[in-house]
Amino acid sequence: MIIETGSITTAEKEGGGSRRMVMKKDETSRRASWSGIAEQLEYWIESGRLQAGQRLPSEESLAKELGCHRDTLRTAIRCLAGEGKLTRRKGSGFTVAMPRFRRNLYDFEPLWYFLQQNRRQFTSRVISMERLKPVPRVARLLKLNEAGEAYRLCRLRFLDGTPAILETTYLSALRVRDLERFDLAKNSLLEIMATEYGIYADSGNQTLSITYADEMEAELLQIPVLQPLLLLRGVTRDDYGIPIESFSAVIRNDQFGFKGILRAGEPDSQELV
Repeated sequence: MIIETGSITTAEKEGGGSRRMVMKKDETSRRASWSGIAEQLEYWIESGRLQAGQRLPSEESLAKELGCHRDTLRTAIRCLAGEGKLTRRKGSGFTVAMPRFRRNLYDFEPLWYFLQQNRRQFTSRVISMERLKPVPRVARLLKLNEAGEAYRLCRLRFLDGTPAILETTYLSALRVRDLERFDLAKNSLLEIMATEYGIYADSGNQTLSITYADEMEAELLQIPVLQPLLLLRGVTRDDYGIPIESFSAVIRNDQFGFKGILRAGEPDSQELV
């Protein structure tokens, strides 16, 4: 005979009169168990007991101190890693992630400016730059005619030495002639456009979504293939409303986050995209 009561199953063998109790945790209790461990680890991080960049103690010692099963601990650690609070390095286990830089989606100043204000090191490496005929979508965003060409600039951006952003930018070749002569690894593109071409960024729009790392992105960003990434796409315009650049960036969510500040009475700017 089998009697189910909540999360406990009682099975009685026929004939022998013996009973065996099979404890079956339900999904809610399992979830509560690992989430409680995750909350405790998160508290240790926030209180400074576990410092940024510090490697986590061994599973055995952590499980013993927290009074949980190692499988429960692993689930909690995977949860925190998915939230960007822990990072995994090949051969080194899990370490406490550096605090993520959070940027307001409505801020328009260059990214390097905000990082500089927060005493973070932001550097770049040019992966490629070429002049080409862009795909129709990019040509439409830049308002190019059928014969119009564009520069495609691909840069890998580093935050405190860690590859964090892979950014691709398209610019009208007609507006920024001979762009190749500038060192775009060391200089701000928007500053070059202002000082050398008289083009000033004034407005723009951007959308934020989720994507997954392909093999090239994973190699450059030093992350596993198919790891979730933030995908930021947008267009920047000058003070005449003419598009300056069309850009897309895949961003490690353990290094960057975005926030939106809402205020009552702001003009309604919702639209279908």
